[in-house]
Amino acid sequence: MPFGRPPAIRDVIEASLRLFGRSVLPCLPLATIGTLLGQLPSAYDVAVHGKAMPITAASLADKDGAWWTLYALGTLASLVVWALVLLKQQRIASGGGTSAPLGATLARFPAIIGYCAASFAVVLLVSLPFGLVGALLPLSKAARSALILLPLLAVSAAVSLGWPALILGGRSPLEAVATGLKLSIAHWRRLVLVIVAILATLIVMVILAGLTVAVVGGLASPAGAAVQGSLAAAIVLLSAALAVLYLSAFLLIVFDDLRARTQASSASSAA
Repeated sequence: MPFGRPPAIRDVIEASLRLFGRSVLPCLPLATIGTLLGQLPSAYDVAVHGKAMPITAASLADKDGAWWTLYALGTLASLVVWALVLLKQQRIASGGGTSAPLGATLARFPAIIGYCAASFAVVLLVSLPFGLVGALLPLSKAARSALILLPLLAVSAAVSLGWPALILGGRSPLEAVATGLKLSIAHWRRLVLVIVAILATLIVMVILAGLTVAVVGGLASPAGAAVQGSLAAAIVLLSAALAVLYLSAFLLIVFDDLRARTQASSASSAA
């Protein structure tokens, strides 16, 4: 980065894959830590109940204070780690090395919290009318799910584009969320095509992870169920870290692409 010319969608996908490949070794330890921190509530469930508990509306109502404390601490700590990952990837993409300033990132911690709160508020405000319509109209289960989930996913993807603006651009939480929304609205057709391609890549990664779990589980069967379960959990954890690392690389490349296109359009309009 930056791109020497306006990239095609294929160039964006290839650049995301190249950045992912170059950032695996320097960023995977941090990505694994970030993934582990996000699993603190699940670890608490395993310690208390002996197994991971499903996350449903009913189960959330039964969670105790310790679970919610671990959820909040794990989520916030993982966000700091993923901010460091994004900074490292940005430096890798621009040829600036692999270091990331921990102190400066920690100083942005209040802004990260504000960004999360603002993003949640925007997603809730946009998704709420669709949820009410889905609850009031006599729709099939599939239609109701699509009516609720599609706007939720679309708005979540839009506000996520504000994450690089917050971490890399030093924007305030509200400015970052607004930047993500503006970029998504201005280039929504291009964004949809890119997301479809990214999802296809993630599906392939999930299939490969499943095959790896099956093969390793079969090879480890003589060692017993405990060893099989531990190996499967390690593979799933590593696969999740790699998937989020890839999504971070994709987010960085797409953000730079859409921001450059917006600036070019503004310059053309001014001329």
